[in-house]
Amino acid sequence: MRGLALLLMLAGAAGVVATFVLAVSGDTPGATRAAGASCSALILGMILHRRG
Repeated sequence: MRGLALLLMLAGAAGVVATFVLAVSGDTPGATRAAGASCSALILGMILHRRG
């Protein structure tokens, strides 16, 4: 589970960067989707990390 948790948290971090890039480029709907996905990945990764 630790490996999956680490991958999810890394994907969440990449999603945060993608959110800022999309927001700066003016793609507001894409930035909103990226923010939601990255937040979900980070939260799930943190939950799995604490459980494992």
